[in-house]
Amino acid sequence: MIKKIHRFSNNQKSVGFRLDCCIMFLAISALFFSCFGQINARIPVTAKQQLQSVCGTPNVKIVFLCQNSLYFIDFSETTPQVRKANGVVSPFFPVISNDGRWVAYQTDNNAEGPSVNPAAGKVWLRELAADGTPVKVADTGYVPRFVQNTSVDTPEIIYSTSLVCPGRACYNGGLTIKKKIVNESPQASQVFFDKGSYYGGLSWDNRYLSTGWPGGQNTFMLDLQNASAGPRPIHTMHVRKDVTNADTFVAVGACNMSRSASRIFTNVMLFYDFSSSAINNAGCYHPILGTWKQHEKLFISRYDSEDMKVFDMPADRNLVPISNAQGTGEAIEKEWYNPEWSNHPYFAAACLSIDRLWLKNGNYEHTYNTESIYLVNLKDSLYVKLVESADTSYASVAQFNHPYAWVEVPAGFQEDNTWLKSTIWERAGLGVKYRFGAQKPPNGNSFLYSGNSPVRMVLYSALGRQAARVVSDKAANIEPQKLFGNMPPGVYYIEIKSAGMKPQLRQWVMEK
Repeated sequence: MIKKIHRFSNNQKSVGFRLDCCIMFLAISALFFSCFGQINARIPVTAKQQLQSVCGTPNVKIVFLCQNSLYFIDFSETTPQVRKANGVVSPFFPVISNDGRWVAYQTDNNAEGPSVNPAAGKVWLRELAADGTPVKVADTGYVPRFVQNTSVDTPEIIYSTSLVCPGRACYNGGLTIKKKIVNESPQASQVFFDKGSYYGGLSWDNRYLSTGWPGGQNTFMLDLQNASAGPRPIHTMHVRKDVTNADTFVAVGACNMSRSASRIFTNVMLFYDFSSSAINNAGCYHPILGTWKQHEKLFISRYDSEDMKVFDMPADRNLVPISNAQGTGEAIEKEWYNPEWSNHPYFAAACLSIDRLWLKNGNYEHTYNTESIYLVNLKDSLYVKLVESADTSYASVAQFNHPYAWVEVPAGFQEDNTWLKSTIWERAGLGVKYRFGAQKPPNGNSFLYSGNSPVRMVLYSALGRQAARVVSDKAANIEPQKLFGNMPPGVYYIEIKSAGMKPQLRQWVMEK
């Protein structure tokens, strides 16, 4: 990322604007500074010890970008070091294979967001070592990710064929391709999904694809067992209305999605969003999370849009209130950057970006640098700083981006079958409140409804989203199976309205 400096005249301090990470394009140009081999970075002295405590093993590797070069750290070494992968030019989106041996990545000069006329991205594979020969996987490909549930002897890579996003939705363009690697040689391409580009990776059970980048409007998940229904927006948050306190849902812009690495909870994804402003603007509030700023929280959310876990930023980076800052480079704000779920169900990696304030020639200026990379324990909400910049000066240009962590999964590993079972609402003890109550039909098959006027029925999902509506002439006996029998199995609520009658909400269970 190019160093960002914003100036404010007349000695006015101000928190600078943030560039939308989902639509920002990184141009490979003379503005990029080379890291010249060994970068100006340091590994915290306690990192390896903390990894042993948090992960149960120091056998952890990370790969990340510094400007237009690829770097990695192997914490299993006696003395871990930051090493450069030589011969890798202008990489993006690196990812480590299941066995920790290989790294796949993309090269392209339009890599950070959708583009009308992108240069052809290429996908590469090479050994995760200081020296190695890159092997081309695809002449046209974007955001490669290893398929999780495959043999280490024959890894598979999944990637998309397009950065073009018709209608600001990337799932409307391109294909999703899968390619097997045999004896270090890429095999013939296989079209994994022929109706759109999915960048966020594939779930462990090969059922769910993730994508995003439509101007940051949301993150999306596709259930391949019901692909005809199309992708669903995942960050539609369960909130409450300010005036009535009624439960409702508000879509919040999000990006940087990453597929689940869970073997059990495969219908979830990791991402961050653009603050709670959309919730506040809709006249609503979040009774658990309150308000938050852009990229301030990491979310794990489920296919039905329920939030399962939320992670705040690490507390070891202290901030100075902007009112107290003198302009000597104080850290006044921080935010997450480029979160990515690892190969292990319990861990992810993410950068931390710092906003520093400087007083230069009578003007206050802000610099925004991604100064460190953290391993996040998604199960226990613990953080380990893996690497940090040794230069936080005004002139610093060395930044870290797109980290990916590989954590050894021990033989016989058994994932906890409860760690992502409850929503944040359930753990907080807050139930869902329905406006008209939730009454089950007496016989499970029909509703008795007396009235002489046409009856309008609106079908809602269990999350409160409208799924269908019908009008029945003076119906006294309403049979949902006949009216809504084409709906997928699940729990629904039918709002029944008729002239002169009080609306009712009845629960209906559509069985298989």
